[in-house]
Amino acid sequence: MADLRLFFFMVPGMFVLFGILLGALAVADRKMVSARWGAVAFFVAGAGILLDALRPVDNDWLRHAALVAHLASVGLILKAFVARRDRLLPVATPAIGVVAAILFMPSSPVGPSAEVRLVLVQLVALAMIVPVLKWKTEWKLGTLVDRLVVVALALAALSYAIRGLLFTINPDVDHPANFFDSFYNITFHVASALIGFMLGLVLLVAIGIDAIRRESRASTTDALTGLGNRRALDRAIGADERGRWRCGGVIALDLDHFKDVNDRFGHEAGDEVLRAVARALRGAIGDRRITRFGGEEFIVLLEEERCDRIDQLATRALDVIRELQFEGALAGYRASACVGYARREGDASIEEAMRRADQAVYRGKENGRGKVVSADAPRALQGSGVAA
Repeated sequence: MADLRLFFFMVPGMFVLFGILLGALAVADRKMVSARWGAVAFFVAGAGILLDALRPVDNDWLRHAALVAHLASVGLILKAFVARRDRLLPVATPAIGVVAAILFMPSSPVGPSAEVRLVLVQLVALAMIVPVLKWKTEWKLGTLVDRLVVVALALAALSYAIRGLLFTINPDVDHPANFFDSFYNITFHVASALIGFMLGLVLLVAIGIDAIRRESRASTTDALTGLGNRRALDRAIGADERGRWRCGGVIALDLDHFKDVNDRFGHEAGDEVLRAVARALRGAIGDRRITRFGGEEFIVLLEEERCDRIDQLATRALDVIRELQFEGALAGYRASACVGYARREGDASIEEAMRRADQAVYRGKENGRGKVVSADAPRALQGSGVAA
């Protein structure tokens, strides 16, 4: 019995430790929203278990407070997991918890009997998890950590389902004189401790991997436009060389007279033009492998299967840039660019295709700017046309 008592005082201590670790992560990096929610969840869970272990067995209101803390901690930990994807918690999850907390109040005229309540507590927690679990399995689980989260939540849901069945068979509602004599309390809290420990570890691992990936993305992202930078371009070329994908062609783009924008309107206006161009290119071409190569230069690496439309995509890139509308000091400014493209020939390197596309850009500049130029064509046509 002494060992069991020690266990029940270690459990809230373990949860508080998780809360402290997650809270420290949240303070260290405010972008870790998941850590913030996770810290609150484990502090609430620890307080709820401690309250349930110390309360008088016949105090219905303290028992209800412990139940509310448990349901709240379930909702909060689910919120921590969905916050990783910048998603909102499904409305059904908190709604189920709030309705159950009201119905289970000792003064509720429609509250279930003690026997039924033991089972319903498990089913309520299960019902809170299911919308999130269903939602997460519908996402593209392309990473190991996402699959790990789904498995952890599925195990938590299974735990509540098993407990619901167990308490249907043996409800143990005789209200023993001591917490540690209660089959329900012992089973419920041992299972909660194990599931909580598992979810805490998974959350810490997920947050850590997310932080590493965020730093990796930051190192390959142009801070101004959000497009890839030179390092991202180098990584894409390296991935092609390793056979992870196949680049079939290159589109190079250089804004016309961009220096004049900075000189006339200031660098902040120039930055706004670059951000607008980046958004336009994403919309026209997609978000994959578009990099800001220099001050006003952009490079697009196209997958091989998309290169049958490389001329159309290059033309569309120029069109969307010309369609940009600006306000304020830039209200009268109309952006334009020279766009060059080159198909990758045989075993030629991506660098060779980039060189040829860049040469096409400069041919366009020599012929009046505002051109779309093929690397294989001897001349350029004005506007949306492509060199013949």
